[in-house]
Amino acid sequence: MLKVTIVCSSLIRRGPTNVIFNMLEAYYNSNIQDVKFSIVTISSESEESRMQDFVNLGIEIKSVNVKPGIVGILSLSKIKDVILSTLPDVVHSYGFRADVLLELMRLSKIPIVSSLFNNPHEDYCMQFGKLKGRLMAKFHLHILKSFNKVIVCSRFIEEKVKNDKLNLVTIYTGVPANVFVPLVKDEVVKRRLSMGIPANAKVFLFIGNLIYRKNPFFLIETFKSMEFDHENYLIIMGDGPLMSECKTLIGNSTHIRLIGAQPGTLQYLQIADYYISASYSEGFPTAVLEALSTNVLPILSDIMPHIEMIRGLSSNCIFKNNDSNSLISLINQLKSHDLTPREYLLRNYSSEIMQRNYINEYHKLIIFN
Repeated sequence: MLKVTIVCSSLIRRGPTNVIFNMLEAYYNSNIQDVKFSIVTISSESEESRMQDFVNLGIEIKSVNVKPGIVGILSLSKIKDVILSTLPDVVHSYGFRADVLLELMRLSKIPIVSSLFNNPHEDYCMQFGKLKGRLMAKFHLHILKSFNKVIVCSRFIEEKVKNDKLNLVTIYTGVPANVFVPLVKDEVVKRRLSMGIPANAKVFLFIGNLIYRKNPFFLIETFKSMEFDHENYLIIMGDGPLMSECKTLIGNSTHIRLIGAQPGTLQYLQIADYYISASYSEGFPTAVLEALSTNVLPILSDIMPHIEMIRGLSSNCIFKNNDSNSLISLINQLKSHDLTPREYLLRNYSSEIMQRNYINEYHKLIIFN
Protein backbone atom coordinates (compact mmCIF):
# COMPACT_ATOMS: atom_id res chain seq x y z
CA MET A 1 0.00 0.00 0.00
CA LEU A 2 1.28 3.44 -0.97
CA LYS A 3 1.93 5.74 2.00
CA VAL A 4 1.39 9.48 1.52
CA THR A 5 2.22 11.99 4.24
CA ILE A 6 0.64 15.44 4.01
CA VAL A 7 2.68 18.24 5.60
CA CYS A 8 1.05 21.60 6.38
CA SER A 9 1.37 24.43 8.86
CA SER A 10 -1.96 23.66 10.56
CA LEU A 11 -5.47 22.41 9.88
CA ILE A 12 -7.17 25.77 10.39
CA ARG A 13 -10.51 26.08 8.61
CA ARG A 14 -9.58 27.77 5.32
CA GLY A 15 -9.37 27.02 1.60
CA PRO A 16 -6.32 24.69 1.41
CA THR A 17 -7.41 22.73 4.51
CA ASN A 18 -10.88 22.29 3.03
CA VAL A 19 -9.34 21.01 -0.21
CA ILE A 20 -7.28 18.44 1.72
CA PHE A 21 -10.34 17.31 3.67
CA ASN A 22 -12.59 17.10 0.60
CA MET A 23 -9.99 15.04 -1.24
CA LEU A 24 -9.45 12.63 1.67
CA GLU A 25 -13.14 12.26 2.45
CA ALA A 26 -13.89 11.45 -1.18
CA TYR A 27 -11.02 8.95 -1.24
CA TYR A 28 -12.20 7.11 1.89
CA ASN A 29 -15.73 6.98 0.44
CA SER A 30 -14.46 5.44 -2.80
CA ASN A 31 -14.32 1.76 -3.73
CA ILE A 32 -10.56 1.63 -4.31
CA GLN A 33 -8.33 2.30 -1.31
CA ASP A 34 -4.69 1.56 -2.02
CA VAL A 35 -3.17 4.59 -0.28
CA LYS A 36 -2.62 5.20 3.42
CA PHE A 37 -2.60 8.87 4.42
CA SER A 38 -0.93 10.52 7.40
CA ILE A 39 -0.80 14.23 8.27
CA VAL A 40 2.02 16.14 9.96
CA THR A 41 1.20 19.66 11.15
CA ILE A 42 3.99 22.07 12.01
CA SER A 43 2.18 24.57 14.26
CA SER A 44 -0.21 24.15 17.16
CA GLU A 45 -3.92 24.17 16.31
CA SER A 46 -6.29 27.07 16.96
CA GLU A 47 -9.97 27.02 17.92
CA GLU A 48 -10.80 27.16 14.20
CA SER A 49 -8.95 23.90 13.50
CA ARG A 50 -10.58 21.09 11.52
CA MET A 51 -8.34 18.46 13.15
CA GLN A 52 -11.27 16.53 14.60
CA ASP A 53 -12.84 16.21 11.15
CA PHE A 54 -9.67 14.49 9.93
CA VAL A 55 -9.49 12.28 13.03
CA ASN A 56 -13.07 11.19 12.34
CA LEU A 57 -11.90 9.94 8.93
CA GLY A 58 -9.43 7.68 10.74
CA ILE A 59 -6.32 9.57 9.62
CA GLU A 60 -3.20 9.56 11.79
CA ILE A 61 -2.15 13.12 12.68
CA LYS A 62 1.16 14.10 14.24
CA SER A 63 1.70 17.68 15.43
CA VAL A 64 5.17 19.13 15.93
CA ASN A 65 3.92 22.37 17.59
CA VAL A 66 6.73 24.61 16.39
CA LYS A 67 6.30 28.39 16.35
CA PRO A 68 6.79 30.33 13.08
CA GLY A 69 10.07 32.06 12.22
CA ILE A 70 13.60 31.08 13.14
CA VAL A 71 12.29 28.55 15.70
CA GLY A 72 10.95 26.43 12.85
CA ILE A 73 14.29 26.41 11.07
CA LEU A 74 16.07 25.47 14.29
CA SER A 75 13.59 22.60 14.72
CA LEU A 76 14.23 21.08 11.29
CA SER A 77 15.63 17.87 12.73
CA LYS A 78 12.57 17.40 14.95
CA ILE A 79 10.15 18.04 12.08
CA LYS A 80 12.09 15.70 9.79
CA ASP A 81 12.05 12.90 12.37
CA VAL A 82 8.28 13.19 12.77
CA ILE A 83 7.75 13.07 8.99
CA LEU A 84 10.05 10.07 8.58
CA SER A 85 8.28 8.25 11.43
CA THR A 86 5.24 7.95 9.13
CA LEU A 87 7.37 5.96 6.64
CA PRO A 88 6.18 7.92 3.60
CA ASP A 89 6.55 6.87 -0.01
CA VAL A 90 5.40 10.36 -1.06
CA VAL A 91 5.32 13.64 0.87
CA HIS A 92 2.69 16.19 -0.14
CA SER A 93 3.38 19.75 1.03
CA TYR A 94 0.70 22.41 1.45
CA GLY A 95 1.65 26.06 1.88
CA PHE A 96 4.63 28.40 1.84
CA ARG A 97 5.95 27.44 5.28
CA ALA A 98 5.80 23.69 4.68
CA ASP A 99 7.45 24.13 1.27
CA VAL A 100 10.35 26.10 2.77
CA LEU A 101 10.98 23.66 5.61
CA LEU A 102 10.83 20.61 3.33
CA GLU A 103 13.32 22.21 0.96
CA LEU A 104 15.70 22.91 3.85
CA MET A 105 15.51 19.43 5.34
CA ARG A 106 16.01 17.64 1.97
CA LEU A 107 14.32 14.27 2.37
CA SER A 108 16.55 11.96 0.34
CA LYS A 109 14.92 9.63 -2.20
CA ILE A 110 11.35 10.53 -1.13
CA PRO A 111 9.34 12.27 -3.87
CA ILE A 112 7.86 15.59 -2.78
CA VAL A 113 4.82 17.20 -4.35
CA SER A 114 3.44 20.62 -3.49
CA SER A 115 0.03 22.18 -4.13
CA LEU A 116 -0.13 25.78 -5.30
CA PHE A 117 -3.50 27.50 -4.86
CA ASN A 118 -2.57 31.02 -5.90
CA ASN A 119 -0.50 33.04 -8.33
CA PRO A 120 2.53 34.06 -6.22
CA HIS A 121 3.56 36.76 -8.68
CA GLU A 122 0.26 38.55 -8.09
CA ASP A 123 -1.03 37.55 -4.66
CA TYR A 124 2.14 38.11 -2.66
CA CYS A 125 2.42 41.67 -3.96
CA MET A 126 -1.17 42.38 -2.90
CA GLN A 127 -0.60 40.87 0.54
CA PHE A 128 2.91 42.08 1.38
CA GLY A 129 3.56 45.04 -0.92
CA LYS A 130 5.38 45.07 -4.25
CA LEU A 131 8.99 44.76 -3.06
CA LYS A 132 8.51 42.12 -0.38
CA GLY A 133 5.88 40.35 -2.48
CA ARG A 134 8.16 40.02 -5.50
CA LEU A 135 11.01 38.71 -3.35
CA MET A 136 8.73 36.17 -1.65
CA ALA A 137 7.30 34.99 -4.97
CA LYS A 138 10.78 34.57 -6.46
CA PHE A 139 11.96 32.71 -3.35
CA HIS A 140 8.92 30.42 -3.18
CA LEU A 141 8.98 29.52 -6.86
CA HIS A 142 12.74 28.88 -6.70
CA ILE A 143 12.12 26.39 -3.89
CA LEU A 144 9.40 24.62 -5.88
CA LYS A 145 11.87 23.93 -8.72
CA SER A 146 13.45 21.19 -6.61
CA PHE A 147 10.13 19.43 -5.95
CA ASN A 148 9.20 16.41 -8.03
CA LYS A 149 5.82 17.85 -8.93
CA VAL A 150 3.78 21.00 -8.33
CA ILE A 151 0.01 20.64 -8.53
CA VAL A 152 -1.79 23.85 -9.49
CA CYS A 153 -5.54 24.32 -9.17
CA SER A 154 -6.25 26.01 -12.51
CA ARG A 155 -4.93 26.44 -16.04
CA PHE A 156 -4.63 30.14 -15.30
CA ILE A 157 -2.08 29.54 -12.54
CA GLU A 158 -0.28 27.00 -14.70
CA GLU A 159 0.06 29.66 -17.38
CA LYS A 160 1.30 32.27 -14.90
CA VAL A 161 4.09 30.11 -13.46
CA LYS A 162 5.03 28.05 -16.53
CA ASN A 163 8.16 30.15 -17.09
CA ASP A 164 9.43 29.35 -13.58
CA LYS A 165 10.58 25.91 -14.73
CA LEU A 166 8.38 23.83 -12.42
CA ASN A 167 7.15 20.29 -13.06
CA LEU A 168 3.49 21.28 -13.29
CA VAL A 169 0.20 19.42 -13.41
CA THR A 170 -3.27 20.95 -13.14
CA ILE A 171 -5.89 19.33 -10.91
CA TYR A 172 -9.06 21.30 -10.48
CA THR A 173 -10.32 21.74 -6.94
CA GLY A 174 -13.50 19.83 -6.11
CA VAL A 175 -16.18 19.92 -3.43
CA PRO A 176 -18.43 17.19 -1.97
CA ALA A 177 -21.67 17.43 -3.91
CA ASN A 178 -23.37 15.09 -1.42
CA VAL A 179 -22.88 17.75 1.29
CA PHE A 180 -23.59 20.94 -0.64
CA VAL A 181 -27.13 20.20 -1.77
CA PRO A 182 -29.96 22.66 -2.45
CA LEU A 183 -33.09 22.92 -0.30
CA VAL A 184 -36.61 22.59 -1.63
CA LYS A 185 -38.35 25.94 -2.03
CA ASP A 186 -40.60 25.63 1.05
CA GLU A 187 -37.56 25.00 3.27
CA VAL A 188 -35.75 27.99 1.77
CA VAL A 189 -38.72 30.22 2.64
CA LYS A 190 -38.85 28.91 6.23
CA ARG A 191 -35.15 29.45 6.80
CA ARG A 192 -35.19 32.93 5.30
CA LEU A 193 -38.09 33.99 7.49
CA SER A 194 -36.31 32.62 10.58
CA MET A 195 -33.36 34.89 9.65
CA GLY A 196 -35.57 37.93 9.14
CA ILE A 197 -35.21 37.87 5.34
CA PRO A 198 -38.35 38.19 3.20
CA ALA A 199 -39.36 35.03 1.36
CA ASN A 200 -39.34 36.77 -2.03
CA ALA A 201 -36.00 38.57 -1.55
CA LYS A 202 -33.10 38.19 -3.97
CA VAL A 203 -30.28 37.06 -1.71
CA PHE A 204 -26.64 37.61 -2.72
CA LEU A 205 -23.93 35.89 -0.68
CA PHE A 206 -20.21 36.60 -0.38
CA ILE A 207 -17.92 34.25 1.58
CA GLY A 208 -14.26 35.04 2.21
CA ASN A 209 -11.60 36.87 4.15
CA LEU A 210 -12.18 40.59 4.48
CA ILE A 211 -8.93 41.65 2.83
CA TYR A 212 -8.01 44.00 0.02
CA ARG A 213 -7.69 41.20 -2.56
CA LYS A 214 -11.32 40.18 -2.01
CA ASN A 215 -12.56 43.75 -2.69
CA PRO A 216 -15.44 43.84 -0.17
CA PHE A 217 -15.75 47.66 -0.21
CA PHE A 218 -16.87 47.60 -3.84
CA LEU A 219 -19.68 45.14 -3.06
CA ILE A 220 -20.88 47.15 -0.08
CA GLU A 221 -20.84 50.45 -1.95
CA THR A 222 -22.63 48.97 -4.97
CA PHE A 223 -25.39 47.37 -2.91
CA LYS A 224 -25.85 50.54 -0.85
CA SER A 225 -26.48 52.37 -4.12
CA MET A 226 -29.18 49.78 -4.92
CA GLU A 227 -31.15 50.09 -1.69
CA PHE A 228 -34.04 51.65 -3.56
CA ASP A 229 -34.60 48.09 -4.83
CA HIS A 230 -35.87 46.57 -1.60
CA GLU A 231 -35.79 42.98 -2.79
CA ASN A 232 -31.95 42.78 -2.92
CA TYR A 233 -30.12 41.52 0.18
CA LEU A 234 -26.34 41.11 0.49
CA ILE A 235 -24.92 38.75 3.14
CA ILE A 236 -21.18 38.99 3.80
CA MET A 237 -19.69 36.01 5.62
CA GLY A 238 -16.11 36.34 6.79
CA ASP A 239 -13.65 38.11 9.04
CA GLY A 240 -10.32 39.82 8.58
CA PRO A 241 -8.34 43.06 8.72
CA LEU A 242 -11.07 45.07 6.95
CA MET A 243 -13.87 43.99 9.30
CA SER A 244 -14.14 47.28 11.17
CA GLU A 245 -14.04 49.36 7.99
CA CYS A 246 -16.72 47.17 6.41
CA LYS A 247 -18.99 47.71 9.43
CA THR A 248 -18.49 51.46 9.19
CA LEU A 249 -19.19 51.46 5.46
CA ILE A 250 -22.37 49.41 5.89
CA GLY A 251 -23.63 51.83 8.54
CA ASN A 252 -27.38 51.55 9.12
CA SER A 253 -28.14 49.65 5.94
CA THR A 254 -30.88 47.09 6.52
CA HIS A 255 -30.20 45.16 3.31
CA ILE A 256 -26.51 44.38 3.90
CA ARG A 257 -25.62 41.94 6.66
CA LEU A 258 -22.09 41.31 7.89
CA ILE A 259 -22.29 38.06 9.84
CA GLY A 260 -18.59 37.41 10.46
CA ALA A 261 -16.88 34.03 10.21
CA GLN A 262 -19.18 31.03 10.59
CA PRO A 263 -18.40 27.35 11.28
CA GLY A 264 -20.06 26.32 8.02
CA THR A 265 -21.28 27.88 4.80
CA LEU A 266 -24.06 25.49 3.82
CA GLN A 267 -26.99 27.00 5.71
CA TYR A 268 -26.38 30.37 4.04
CA LEU A 269 -25.68 28.98 0.57
CA GLN A 270 -29.00 27.14 0.73
CA ILE A 271 -30.98 30.38 1.11
CA ALA A 272 -29.00 32.34 -1.50
CA ASP A 273 -30.08 33.04 -5.05
CA TYR A 274 -26.63 34.20 -6.16
CA TYR A 275 -23.04 33.94 -4.97
CA ILE A 276 -21.04 37.11 -5.62
CA SER A 277 -17.31 37.86 -5.74
CA ALA A 278 -15.46 41.02 -6.77
CA SER A 279 -11.98 39.61 -6.10
CA TYR A 280 -8.91 41.11 -7.77
CA SER A 281 -7.10 37.77 -7.68
CA GLU A 282 -7.98 34.13 -7.00
CA GLY A 283 -6.66 30.62 -7.47
CA PHE A 284 -9.75 28.45 -7.90
CA PRO A 285 -12.09 29.60 -5.10
CA THR A 286 -13.79 26.82 -3.18
CA ALA A 287 -16.70 29.05 -2.18
CA VAL A 288 -17.73 29.41 -5.83
CA LEU A 289 -17.67 25.63 -6.24
CA GLU A 290 -19.77 25.18 -3.09
CA ALA A 291 -22.26 27.66 -4.53
CA LEU A 292 -22.44 25.75 -7.82
CA SER A 293 -23.02 22.49 -5.95
CA THR A 294 -25.88 24.10 -4.01
CA ASN A 295 -27.36 25.22 -7.35
CA VAL A 296 -26.57 28.87 -6.62
CA LEU A 297 -25.58 30.92 -9.65
CA PRO A 298 -22.24 32.76 -9.27
CA ILE A 299 -21.84 36.42 -10.25
CA LEU A 300 -18.12 37.03 -10.60
CA SER A 301 -15.57 39.71 -11.42
CA ASP A 302 -13.81 39.46 -14.77
CA ILE A 303 -10.54 37.92 -13.58
CA MET A 304 -9.25 34.90 -15.49
CA PRO A 305 -9.71 32.27 -12.74
CA HIS A 306 -13.39 33.21 -12.48
CA ILE A 307 -13.82 33.10 -16.25
CA GLU A 308 -12.04 29.74 -16.44
CA MET A 309 -14.10 28.03 -13.76
CA ILE A 310 -17.51 28.92 -15.24
CA ARG A 311 -16.61 29.06 -18.93
CA GLY A 312 -18.97 26.16 -19.67
CA LEU A 313 -21.83 27.57 -17.63
CA SER A 314 -22.72 31.05 -18.85
CA SER A 315 -20.75 34.07 -20.01
CA ASN A 316 -23.50 36.25 -18.54
CA CYS A 317 -22.23 35.60 -15.00
CA ILE A 318 -19.24 37.94 -15.35
CA PHE A 319 -19.13 41.68 -14.62
CA LYS A 320 -16.40 44.27 -15.14
CA ASN A 321 -14.68 44.61 -11.79
CA ASN A 322 -14.96 47.89 -9.90
CA ASP A 323 -17.68 49.00 -12.30
CA SER A 324 -20.93 49.36 -10.37
CA ASN A 325 -22.94 49.96 -13.52
CA SER A 326 -21.68 46.69 -15.00
CA LEU A 327 -22.61 44.75 -11.85
CA ILE A 328 -26.03 46.38 -11.49
CA SER A 329 -26.78 45.76 -15.17
CA LEU A 330 -25.84 42.09 -14.77
CA ILE A 331 -28.00 41.74 -11.65
CA ASN A 332 -30.97 43.23 -13.49
CA GLN A 333 -30.48 40.74 -16.32
CA LEU A 334 -30.39 37.81 -13.90
CA LYS A 335 -33.72 38.32 -12.19
CA SER A 336 -34.48 34.75 -13.13
CA HIS A 337 -32.50 31.99 -14.76
CA ASP A 338 -33.02 28.42 -15.91
CA LEU A 339 -29.37 27.41 -15.69
CA THR A 340 -28.30 24.33 -13.74
CA PRO A 341 -25.13 25.18 -11.81
CA ARG A 342 -25.23 21.92 -9.86
CA GLU A 343 -25.17 19.74 -12.99
CA TYR A 344 -22.19 21.73 -14.25
CA LEU A 345 -20.38 21.16 -10.93
CA LEU A 346 -21.04 17.42 -10.99
CA ARG A 347 -19.58 17.12 -14.49
CA ASN A 348 -16.44 19.09 -13.75
CA TYR A 349 -15.55 19.87 -10.15
CA SER A 350 -16.71 17.16 -7.75
CA SER A 351 -14.38 16.00 -4.99
CA GLU A 352 -14.62 12.49 -6.44
CA ILE A 353 -13.00 13.66 -9.67
CA MET A 354 -10.37 15.58 -7.71
CA GLN A 355 -9.35 12.65 -5.50
CA ARG A 356 -8.97 10.28 -8.47
CA ASN A 357 -6.62 12.76 -10.13
CA TYR A 358 -4.57 13.18 -6.96
CA ILE A 359 -4.24 9.42 -6.42
CA ASN A 360 -3.12 8.97 -10.03
CA GLU A 361 -0.38 11.57 -9.57
CA TYR A 362 0.88 9.88 -6.38
CA HIS A 363 1.23 6.57 -8.21
CA LYS A 364 2.99 8.24 -11.14
CA LEU A 365 5.56 9.71 -8.75
CA ILE A 366 6.49 6.25 -7.54
CA ILE A 367 6.56 4.69 -10.99
CA PHE A 368 8.64 7.41 -12.66
CA ASN A 369 10.80 8.58 -9.75
